[in-house]
Amino acid sequence: MNLLPALLRYFARYKLLCGIFLFSIFFEVAYAVAAPLSLKYLVDEAFTPKNFQVFLIILSILIGGGLINIAASFCGDYSLGKLSGEVIRRLRLDLFSHMQKQSLPFYQRYRVGDLVTRFASDMGAVERVIRASMPLLIRETLSIVLGLVMLFSIEWKLTLAVLAGSILLFVGPRLLQSRSETANVEYKEAQERFSNSIDEMVKGHKTIKGLHLQKRFMEIARKQIQGLFTLGLKLHVTNSIMERMPLTTLLILNGVMIGFGGYLIFHDEMTVGGFMAFFTLFMSVGQAGSNMAFLIPNLIDSSISLQRVGEIFIQQPDMSEADKPVELPSKLPSVRMEHVTFGYNNKATQLRDINLHIEAGTYVAFVGASGSGKSTALQLLSRFYDPKQGTVAISDQNLQTVSEASLRKLSALVSQDTFLFHTSIRDNLLLDSTNTSDNEMIEAAKLAKIHDVISGWPEGYDTWVHHEGGSLSGGERQRIAIARALLRKPKLLLLDEVTSALDPATEADINQLIQQLRGEKTIISVTHRLASVVSADNIYVFKEGCIVESGTHQELLQLNGVYADLWDKQHGFHLSQDGLHATVDVDRLARLPFFEGIEPSLLQNIASLFLTETCSEGETIISQGEEGNKCYIIVRGSVEILKHFEDEGEKRVAVLQDGDHFGEIALLTNSPRNATVRSIGPTVLLSVRREEFNQLTAAYPQIITALERTLAKRI
Repeated sequence: MNLLPALLRYFARYKLLCGIFLFSIFFEVAYAVAAPLSLKYLVDEAFTPKNFQVFLIILSILIGGGLINIAASFCGDYSLGKLSGEVIRRLRLDLFSHMQKQSLPFYQRYRVGDLVTRFASDMGAVERVIRASMPLLIRETLSIVLGLVMLFSIEWKLTLAVLAGSILLFVGPRLLQSRSETANVEYKEAQERFSNSIDEMVKGHKTIKGLHLQKRFMEIARKQIQGLFTLGLKLHVTNSIMERMPLTTLLILNGVMIGFGGYLIFHDEMTVGGFMAFFTLFMSVGQAGSNMAFLIPNLIDSSISLQRVGEIFIQQPDMSEADKPVELPSKLPSVRMEHVTFGYNNKATQLRDINLHIEAGTYVAFVGASGSGKSTALQLLSRFYDPKQGTVAISDQNLQTVSEASLRKLSALVSQDTFLFHTSIRDNLLLDSTNTSDNEMIEAAKLAKIHDVISGWPEGYDTWVHHEGGSLSGGERQRIAIARALLRKPKLLLLDEVTSALDPATEADINQLIQQLRGEKTIISVTHRLASVVSADNIYVFKEGCIVESGTHQELLQLNGVYADLWDKQHGFHLSQDGLHATVDVDRLARLPFFEGIEPSLLQNIASLFLTETCSEGETIISQGEEGNKCYIIVRGSVEILKHFEDEGEKRVAVLQDGDHFGEIALLTNSPRNATVRSIGPTVLLSVRREEFNQLTAAYPQIITALERTLAKRI
């Protein structure tokens, strides 16, 4: 995006203001250039011959021109202020509007700091060039052009001499331009990285404090700040050299002009008044040239900034709306996916040949292990992405032909990653629902089982939300998101793991709400917790991006396939209503591979050793490298398995959910943990310590024999 053509397109929208500004600036420059010429006539025509009448005429012209110049200056300043304000306002609005049209992949390519820097630092540089640099560039260019015309009219030989030397004014800065542009780019990229670190530090402050990572983040910040200092110094020195070179050149030209001018006077080829006028005018033109050279660093900075802003403008939405979009009917929608294949990138495919049909007004569930593709299917139904192959349709209308506004009005998505705005609870619930009454808002909050909680806060619905909802618990955020969706009265309700952060009692209430809404809405729920979907009209089972089974809960159990295995894995745990106490059945323990073949009576003793542990979101359960002394079973929730690699840092290698287990090798060995385990959301675990387990195995050696036999297959 070139600086001048891009800005000219914006200026062209305001032709009248541009005309007033250019006329005013032309008059200002013309007066400033003509004023030194009056010295020639004052000295040669008025002072030397002592002609008072000529003196009065010249003085009157100067005073009259000065008054008009003041008026022109005022008009120019006002028109420039309004013109630059309108252009930068339009530029900011266009950039903001363009970003809102972007699809999800755009926000995966650019981090928060990348975009904030473009709005703050880069747009600030563009604003400076619009308000100051460009007007000054126009003024100084006119001053040089008109000044040179006047200088040639006074003495062409002297003008040619100084003009030849003035080339040095621009040769030096031009030679350093490439270096300055590189320094500008490096400095702005360093600003981006530091902005991203600040954003990450603010959003993750609880995790940083909880894991005592302040020293690590301080070291990262120290390196980035040092980088900003080094690059800033390099940029400052380069720009300073560019600014100093014109002044040095101007001093040399002054010497040339005085020497050659004196020679012309002594040979009667130039009058003293003419030399005084020439000298004054040359200083004005020289200053204009020097100012233009001073502008070069600012213009380079602004040009780089506008190029970076231009990078955003040239990004086109991955999912564009059709030229003549179709409006979805307001009736209960049906949903269809035919031969749908999709991948977030060209390297992997998340969905393979998906076919499904959901009748209007039914309650359907997508289930499967983590990474099976169930949430991705919901993303396609929300049209956050388009399939690479196949058709996604709502009410028999291909989503690629549908109006986005009608799709958003018809449907509402509640995801597990709940975002709340930095405003009150009331505003977070209502948003743009201007016609929604307080009674409707309260009723939606009651349905989502959050009204009593909000009413118990000192400021109630006027309670302010901070840090994108970080001031609330995960369950509170989730229920507010459900209430917000219900307020919009969607015909298609899409739920993505909405009960993952809720306690058992609230989860039961939300499941009851879903039953209450059956028939009123088409409901599609993505979940890994099978107990919550036993009453669904149809259940689609996802595995490795494919639908491998479908049917009701009873039908799927009879198949004795993937769904039945998932059910068995999650079945056999008992959790109290407050979610603080859990137990495990002997039959469930017997299905664990490392307890296979152990007598039920001994398993009963083992079951009594397990204690309940609860973890909040982001809490580290075990750390890589520490001593392994516990075995864990996930009763409820999900955790991520992270491994540290020398070249890549910490990376997620797996996600475990309800019924999964980890750390069992610690029951027999003293080997250190080979991975870090961190909770993704609120999690309830059953754990047994090696010391207590060893006491049991000392009394019953056959337990060790069975464990060694099964673990030998895994180590």
